[in-house]
Amino acid sequence: MKTPDLQFARLALAKARAGTAESPAPLGPLRARLVPWLRSARRAVLQGAATVAPGLTARLLARRYLAVGTWVDTARIEARGIAQFIALGEDAGILRHAPFGETVARRVLLVHGHEGHVRQFARLIRALRQDGAQVDALILPGHLKPGQGHCSMAGIVAAITRAAQEQGPYDAVIAHCVGASGLLFALDGGLACARVVLVSAPLEVARLVRYGGTQYGIGGRCLDAFVHEVSRAGAPYALETPWRPMAEDRREACLVVHARDDYAAPVSEVEALPGVWPGAQAAIFDEGDHNGIIAMAPAIAEITAFVAAEPEADAAR
Repeated sequence: MKTPDLQFARLALAKARAGTAESPAPLGPLRARLVPWLRSARRAVLQGAATVAPGLTARLLARRYLAVGTWVDTARIEARGIAQFIALGEDAGILRHAPFGETVARRVLLVHGHEGHVRQFARLIRALRQDGAQVDALILPGHLKPGQGHCSMAGIVAAITRAAQEQGPYDAVIAHCVGASGLLFALDGGLACARVVLVSAPLEVARLVRYGGTQYGIGGRCLDAFVHEVSRAGAPYALETPWRPMAEDRREACLVVHARDDYAAPVSEVEALPGVWPGAQAAIFDEGDHNGIIAMAPAIAEITAFVAAEPEADAAR
C-alpha cells in the first residue's frame, strides 16, 4: 500500500520525465531531490512493516535476498569460443575452459558465490589455464537466465555435488564466499577432492545473512525471523551449523585466501581454521576486499601454486 506522499512524489517524477512540448522539464535537479526522498520513504515503510508484521516482512525479504540478480549468457560465451557449456539439470551448469597447452595437467572446479559471476574469475581462470589446468566454472541455480529464480544453500550444495559426480573427479575445488560455505557442506556430505581453496569464506554464515538483513534496515524480531527464513530455504543445511566439527574431520589439503579488511566475512573466523582443519593453511592479504581479492595478482599466484603443488610440498609448508 502506497502512502499519499509517496504517490505524490512518484507522480511528480513522472511529470518531470514527460515535461511539455514547449518546455521540457529539467529532470536532473528534480531527480536529485526526489530519489533520496523516495529511498528514505521506502525504508520508513519497510521499517514500519517490520514492526507491525515481522514474520511476513521477514519472509518477503528472505525471498528477495535469495533472488538472483546476475546471470550468465552461456550462448554468447560459447559463440565467442571462450568456453564450452555443459548443463547440470535444468537450473545449473558448468563452463569448461580448456588448458592453453595440449595436455590437461589437472582438473579444477570453480564455484562462485550467491551473487557471483564467472567474469569475476577471468584472471584466475587464465592463470590456471596457463598452468595446464582445465577449469570448470560452475554456474549455480538461478544464474542461467535473467529472473530465473532463487539460489539457496541447498541449491549450492546440490550443484557442487552434481558437478563432481557427473563431470569429476576434480583435483581441486576453488570456491568463493557462500560458495565456499556450500563446499564445506558438500565435503561433509562425502564429496571427495584432494585440494580445496576457500576464498573470502564466511564460516559463520548466519552472521553474514544477518548483516545482509541489516542492509534492509530491519532489526529485532524481524531480523531474527529473516535469518531463520533464509536458513529454512536452504534446508537441510542450516546456516547456524557450527563449522568446527565439520573442519575437524577434513583430511584434504586446504588453502584459505582472505583479505584482512573483508567487510562481509571477518578475518578472525578464517584465521582460526588452520588450527582446526589439520591440512589447512591461510594466506591473509592486507590489500583487497571481499570480492576484489579474486583478481589480485598475489592471491592468484598463491592459489595457482597451491593447486599445482605436490603432496610433498604440503608437508613442507
